[in-house]
Amino acid sequence: MARGNRGTARDRAALWWLVVPVLCIGLFSRVYFTPDEPREAALAFAMAHQQQHAVPEFGGEYFMEKPPLLYWLAGASAALFGPAPAALRLPGFLYALTAVAAMALVARRAAGQRAAFVTGVCTATLLVTYQVEIWLATDAPLLAGVAVALCGLYVGFTARSADARLGGYATFHAGLLIAFFAKNVAGWMVPVLAFLCLIVSERRWRELVRRELWLPVPVLLAAIAAWTLSVASLPQGAEALRVFFWNNLVGRAVDVGDHGPYGYTAGHQNSPGKYLIELPVYLLPWTGIVLAALVTSLRAARGATGSGTAWRLGLGAVVPATLLLSVAATARGVYYGPPALGFALLAGLWAGALPEVPDRTARRWLAVTAATIALLALVIGGLAAVAAVAPRSRAADTLVLGLVALGGAVMAAVMAGRAPGAPSTDQALYRLAAATCLLFTLCAGPLYLSLNPWLDLGRVATRLSTVAGGPVQLVAPDETTEAMAELYLPHRADAASAPEIVWPLVQVADRRSWKVRDWQVFLGYRPSPGATAPPVLPPRAGYRPACVLERPGGRTYALYGPVAAVGSASASRCRAAMGEVPADDGAG
Repeated sequence: MARGNRGTARDRAALWWLVVPVLCIGLFSRVYFTPDEPREAALAFAMAHQQQHAVPEFGGEYFMEKPPLLYWLAGASAALFGPAPAALRLPGFLYALTAVAAMALVARRAAGQRAAFVTGVCTATLLVTYQVEIWLATDAPLLAGVAVALCGLYVGFTARSADARLGGYATFHAGLLIAFFAKNVAGWMVPVLAFLCLIVSERRWRELVRRELWLPVPVLLAAIAAWTLSVASLPQGAEALRVFFWNNLVGRAVDVGDHGPYGYTAGHQNSPGKYLIELPVYLLPWTGIVLAALVTSLRAARGATGSGTAWRLGLGAVVPATLLLSVAATARGVYYGPPALGFALLAGLWAGALPEVPDRTARRWLAVTAATIALLALVIGGLAAVAAVAPRSRAADTLVLGLVALGGAVMAAVMAGRAPGAPSTDQALYRLAAATCLLFTLCAGPLYLSLNPWLDLGRVATRLSTVAGGPVQLVAPDETTEAMAELYLPHRADAASAPEIVWPLVQVADRRSWKVRDWQVFLGYRPSPGATAPPVLPPRAGYRPACVLERPGGRTYALYGPVAAVGSASASRCRAAMGEVPADDGAG
């Protein structure tokens, strides 16, 4: 891996050889995981078939939380390739590649190919950015938009000609446009604050009045205005705009007094220091190198060179956004994806500044990172093996998955352990990156494949349809149950035009959270303690319980049937449909 600004084609390709498998496994080997993914999939699938395309529809009503970029692109992919999870996640692969390429370009221009390599790998594999990139949610295109904006900002800010400056700032505004249509004006927080930090730290006040900065603005505003007018023209347009620009923007930062479905402060509540406490976890498995970069940044950010500007950009992406997120009323780990791009850049700049042979201090930080990667690989690989070879579901293919997980864990641990003693910095960093790739592919991949049968809502819907043998009608569904019906229950009965014979589906309040012993019994590692008491089901006039179906560690559904239709046959269908999932059939 050449340290020079260009590097060889092989050096540049090394990044993609490692990153692409990580993203493919995370995106395309999973069913829709709860929470959020089933709902987002249902919204995207609806967008592909509804008449208006300004606002997605959910359960026959407007879903007024986020602008529609995710639903436009995922819906278009669904229209071309069908509703399979891999089809709807296909645009996510492009978002992730865009984010990696944009951040690597900043690091390469500032500190060379080694910095680009580390920044790109960190962008793809920091735990928080990895989670954002592989999740079917609006945070994925937001991350891409923020990365593009930061890249354009650096290019425009350091340009030496008007044409280069215009190209950079046009890219900056293109990133802002992507970020807006992904997650509203809140998506501008990181790039705009980073820009202001650069202005203040370098006292470049003139940058604020450069015409190259403002020339692309009309295009940005015209695109936003066109969408806003299309929303306003809808029957509930005024209400939709209020939710978009007040509840979903201001209401996530402060309590706006709305305690209905769009009162966001009621959930995901923040607490003082939450992000700082959880930050070391967000930065796994690169926490050691990122901490080293933070220590170095206190000195390097004072430099007057182009590299100094990049250090200041990284800190500008991290510090003010962290402070704002810390005082907001709501908090979720995925909100920290955009600021984490700054950490990825700082890690790359730290790596780019290392000598060809790492000194004692560098080897210590490399050793900390290597130990972290090895430990995570052994833990995740071990969990994947335990799940794959569980006695309850053991088969030839699951045994292979278990062996792959264990082999991948050992290979990752050995590869990481060899990194601190490598003869050159390039070799040490490449070994760490390769070990991380093994962690996210050979260890995480078998774990995803083992979880799929337990978390697949399509399988739950198939079982319910098998038992009912007729239209299923949802009763006070939550978003996940509504999404399951939208995606997998084509014969769902509408309350307004329900046939005479319907099978009501009720989500039962969770009796308890599963503990380690429950999972051991479910997997077959412990004998079953015997039949458990069935949940107390609410009575329904003219109906009786036909089947109770419990997802492992999660929701419990009660399917009711007309009294005349529920009997030994439906009880038999319930037992057959449940398969390996433990539940009481509840049939009388």
